[in-house]
Amino acid sequence: MSLLKEEIQALHNEFKEHFIERDEEILGAILAILANENVLYLGPPGTAKTYLAQNICKSIEGAQFFYYLLTRFTTPEEIFGPLSIQSLEKDVFKRKIDGCLPSAHIALLDEIFKANSSILNSLLTLLNERRFHNGTEVIDTPLLTVFGASNELPEEDENLEALYDRFLFRYDVRYIQNEDNVKSLLFINNAEFSPKVKLNIDSIKKIRVQAQSIEVSDEVQDILLSLKKHLERKDSEDTESIQISDRRWKKIVGVLKVAAAANGKKKVDRTMLLLLQHMLWDLPDQKEALRTLIIELMVTGGIDTEKLDLEITNLQKIVDDAKEILNDEKLPVSIHVRKNWDDTEISTYKELVEAYQNGNNPQLLFEDEMNYSRYNFDTVLKKLKENYNFTPKMDLAAEKKIIYEKEYKNIEKQYKTHYKNVRTLFDEMKKDLESNIWLTSHDVDEVSLIQQNKLNNVHMLEEKLGAIKTAFQS
Repeated sequence: MSLLKEEIQALHNEFKEHFIERDEEILGAILAILANENVLYLGPPGTAKTYLAQNICKSIEGAQFFYYLLTRFTTPEEIFGPLSIQSLEKDVFKRKIDGCLPSAHIALLDEIFKANSSILNSLLTLLNERRFHNGTEVIDTPLLTVFGASNELPEEDENLEALYDRFLFRYDVRYIQNEDNVKSLLFINNAEFSPKVKLNIDSIKKIRVQAQSIEVSDEVQDILLSLKKHLERKDSEDTESIQISDRRWKKIVGVLKVAAAANGKKKVDRTMLLLLQHMLWDLPDQKEALRTLIIELMVTGGIDTEKLDLEITNLQKIVDDAKEILNDEKLPVSIHVRKNWDDTEISTYKELVEAYQNGNNPQLLFEDEMNYSRYNFDTVLKKLKENYNFTPKMDLAAEKKIIYEKEYKNIEKQYKTHYKNVRTLFDEMKKDLESNIWLTSHDVDEVSLIQQNKLNNVHMLEEKLGAIKTAFQS
């Protein structure tokens, strides 16, 4: 295990003991710092958003923290620094940035969406490019992460949507829910917190360099593309309003690489994809549907199993409906048919069908009977099955076989991919889940349960495909 991975785990454990029910927010904050991305905490006051961000900053060795509560009256001087009088005397527009946002490593901008237009443009550049235009000079800032906090989502405004898009990680921070955790917060966990574990800025920069050589496996690429396609589908009810910019997708891949590198992996494995649940939603109400979709695609390798099951079921029905009875099949017993006092002996299923084609029930005499009887067609079939173990065989016509076999092969190809991802890679994914430091215990338990359910479903799909294949081989 790498030293950085050990430090991240120790830091996470230290934080989660104090910040109750903030497991995801803690891990997201640490990963955002490593990946040089921004974090948005959306939620009511009093949920420890500022306290968490301040202590995350303290966990970075030598990092400077900047905090500001924005209002529509906030001036650029308050955020970016006052104008330099000495520079103005030389007719140069320049700010004194020491102690302000452009000189900070970690920043928390409270009520971020109340930023006015005089602040917005500089803020957008800082959040995205980590650069600040100080007069005629463009400087690189040391910003690792900017935390944004807000009680509400931005209103529909083009500029605020651009600002919202700059926050890759998004968390809906709620008040503590579990009753035992509430008791712990109120009556036990009252000590001031200061992290003992420290992350080094040089180590953070080093992991970003390592991340550049991390590969994204073909299966992860397929899942990402499948997810992107699903989100863009107009008929998707739960996620129809989610629009992901190209910049955001690019950043997401970058985060996955950093997460893999910090986890000591050489490739981005499927379990890293669960991190996307915190990077894709626009509205908190979309979170659960997104999480379900991501886990589904993660476990199945990008195959929509509900759609696959429906396609198999539909093909099976079409094949069954298209089967034709083999009319020249021999009957297991000789049958005499009497019509208008004419007696005819029949020995094939075709002849039996023809005997009933005029719509009347003819008189029949089986070779083991003494008298003629008027059987309807269904009764004859029942008697042949029960007494002589005979059921007429059915098969597809040659031209229909060609059409349906082609469709079968396309479905079988999808099934084999699904089979590989669910059954063949079951143990491998289970191992990756357990070693992934970025997932909570809730994440691991839920994915494991769904993985086991999908494993059970594989057998059902296999049986359905087998029945269709048998129809082609008969």
